Amino acid sequence: MKVSSKIIAGFLILMLVGLVALANQLSVIHQMQAINHDLSEINMNLASTALRLQELASIVAEDSRKFLVTHDAIYERQIAEIRQEFLGKLEILEKTGRSKREIAENEKLRSALTNYWDVFNRIKRQGRVSNRNYLPADLSIAIDHLQAQTQVTYEAVKGSVKDQVTRAADASEKAVRISWAAGIFSLILGLVVAAVIVGSINEPLRRLTQGTRAIAKGQFWHRLPADGHDEFSEVARDFNVMTERLGELDQMKKDFVSHVSHDLKAPLASMRQIMHLLLQEIPGTLNDQQKNLLRLSYASAERLAAMVGNLLDVARMEAGSMEYEMAPHNLVPVVESVIEEFDVQARQKGIRMRLEYDLRSVSADCDRDRIVQVLGNLFENGLKFSPSNSEIVTSVRTTSEGVLISVSDSGPGVPDEQKDKIFLKFHQVKRGKKVAGQGVGLGLAICKTIIEAHQGRIWVQDNPNGGSVFSFVLRPAASEEVLQCGQTA
Repeated sequence: MKVSSKIIAGFLILMLVGLVALANQLSVIHQMQAINHDLSEINMNLASTALRLQELASIVAEDSRKFLVTHDAIYERQIAEIRQEFLGKLEILEKTGRSKREIAENEKLRSALTNYWDVFNRIKRQGRVSNRNYLPADLSIAIDHLQAQTQVTYEAVKGSVKDQVTRAADASEKAVRISWAAGIFSLILGLVVAAVIVGSINEPLRRLTQGTRAIAKGQFWHRLPADGHDEFSEVARDFNVMTERLGELDQMKKDFVSHVSHDLKAPLASMRQIMHLLLQEIPGTLNDQQKNLLRLSYASAERLAAMVGNLLDVARMEAGSMEYEMAPHNLVPVVESVIEEFDVQARQKGIRMRLEYDLRSVSADCDRDRIVQVLGNLFENGLKFSPSNSEIVTSVRTTSEGVLISVSDSGPGVPDEQKDKIFLKFHQVKRGKKVAGQGVGLGLAICKTIIEAHQGRIWVQDNPNGGSVFSFVLRPAASEEVLQCGQTA
């Protein structure tokens, strides 16, 4: 499924959940409105009807006394009219009665009214006369029963109203519970849908980010999983095609550099040997101008040979064919020999080279020639960028991490944002115009590869007195025995 389809499907699911929750709320609201409407009708109609029945029962009792005392036809008609109104009100209660209790009490009330009417008509036919304060026993019982049943019916109506109120409260609580459940369910479902969508997008992006970082590090063999038919799979397939092409180009570049460097090595050696013989005046004597020109050419050939050597070293490192002969070496004599090698060049530039150490014997497991190569690259950098009347200080110390060798100069220093990049191949710090003899930016990259092959590390930091301090750490020798084979250049 495409990413856009996943997003659309997720939003549709959330909209559907929202519509279902809305429909449920509307249904609950409709039920609550219906219940409230019923309650209003019950409260207004039934309560007033039940109260009216109580009033009619009292009027019936009073008019019955008056009729039996006076036998006035007016009271008889009033009693008949009250009976008809009573029956009408009773029919209303019977139509609106909801509970079984209401229905039963309404039937009893109708029976009590019928009983009263039968007793009243029988006494009227018999022509009995009554005292105003006393009614015939049978009529008094019928009226009392009618009034009592009216009261009972009124209580039944109130009970029905109470039941309706309880139902409304229960429905309200149910609506609240359903609302909470729907809200929580919608929230959980929304989080699940969001997590699925974010996961389907975030994971391919994370792999793509890792892939781009790997390519930035030169790992052109890195590939992304390209299964699927969504947009990220298409990007992954294009990314893999790109990395494959970059790998081919990088391999072509490596082969070209390796072959050209190797082909240049032999002619350069011949040129240097010829210029060396000419400077020794073996073919014949030279004047001063000729000697100066030959010295300049010889120095240029030496720099070119160093560059070609660096290119060959890089090619061997990338091919994994660089060999190391590890053995314990006393590093103080090794450093002294390299300093002696560069001392003449330093004096010519007015730069002093000084060595500091705590112990004369500081041994480490290393390849002596490769460590000499690292020191030579660091000294070359220091001599290139240090001004006259300055000094390059080399220190050899033993730390908890291992043997620490530091080379500090008084050059322009390295900006903070460049401190990690300068150890990359072909990277150089931009300082305006290119300095003559600056090189191609391979020396520090070779140093880093060699030190890491020794399971150490190399870094650069600012010199408090100005300039830079290049430091690297080597593993200390397993034996305390100091080998003297490194004391010679």
